[in-house]
Amino acid sequence: MTPAPSQRRADIDWIRIAAFGVLILYHVGLVYAPWDWHVHSPHTIEALGLAALVTNPWRLTLLFMVSGIALRFMVRKTPPAQAFRQRLERLVPPLLFGVLVLVPPQSWIEAMEKGSFSGDLWTWWLSEFSPAGLRDGVPLNHIWFVLYITVYSLAALALATSPRLFDRLEAGLGRLLAGGRLLVVPMIYLALLRLLVFPWAGLTNHITDDPYNHAMSLGVFLTGFLLALREDVWTRFERMRWTSLAVAVVSLPALILLSQPVDHPPAAPANLVFAIYQWATICAVLGFGSRLLRGADGPALRYLTDAVFPCYLAHQTLLVIAAHLLKPWGLPVGAEASLLVLITLGGSLAVYEVVRRIGFLRPLWGLRPSPRPT
Repeated sequence: MTPAPSQRRADIDWIRIAAFGVLILYHVGLVYAPWDWHVHSPHTIEALGLAALVTNPWRLTLLFMVSGIALRFMVRKTPPAQAFRQRLERLVPPLLFGVLVLVPPQSWIEAMEKGSFSGDLWTWWLSEFSPAGLRDGVPLNHIWFVLYITVYSLAALALATSPRLFDRLEAGLGRLLAGGRLLVVPMIYLALLRLLVFPWAGLTNHITDDPYNHAMSLGVFLTGFLLALREDVWTRFERMRWTSLAVAVVSLPALILLSQPVDHPPAAPANLVFAIYQWATICAVLGFGSRLLRGADGPALRYLTDAVFPCYLAHQTLLVIAAHLLKPWGLPVGAEASLLVLITLGGSLAVYEVVRRIGFLRPLWGLRPSPRPT
């Protein structure tokens, strides 16, 4: 095994930024989707049911994969105990802040929109965090991802506390995914999960009852964590990038065709093609990213890399509030959607610009403490 170069991997940062950007735009689309979400526009765009199939299979899976890769690069020179502490300090404050502050306005607006609550936000907050409310569970909304990343990060770092076991797992996984098996073996694994586990388990985003999601998302997270520093693996991703892209391009129309109608549970052929498209797209993104963006560093990348986590934390709260406030205006769908995109993305960056300048707020938004003056 040839270790990867120690310099900054700009491609991983660009892919992470782009994946979060796609996720934020996807959430804007959910305001108009033909299924239930936290808040819904008076306009419904039926075609979004099919359009969602373009990103649904790989969007979050890619984020988990890249998060595992990024974690390995972050801690490659850090003792496991110190890495544990750093991860907890970086993830637990925004997790708690998100649950207590960022999510309640979303769930309050959703309850009012659906007619199950008519009081003010403070009354709703007290109800949610009362003993009776806690027995029913606290809505996590988009903060579920932060909880999963926290748990998965600790699981990965636990593996790293045993160097001998970790080295064996890394070497064994590298052999298992040698050559073209890097494209085929994960595809088979994801297909088996989709065929055998997903039909009865579904996808819940509840950490104590989400076997399909854990098997898929933790699996790719640990794969990224274990293989991130293996330059031979990145060479394979680059070599098969065109093949992966071709498989993805061919499988997407098949997935759309097999998923008709979109409001019914997918049958076995659709689940099989789902997994093929899912991993082929991830391989293509990682391959092209490594080939084209590995050295594409600069001020813009460093700014966006720092901003992406606070923007993720802020975006859905801003989106739900904006959609709720814009609804009475009766705007045409194009104008309303444009405003929602502008408010969500622009507002998220504005939040970042504010919180990065205020020392005590930085940890709550997933930012490192401000450097101490010398």
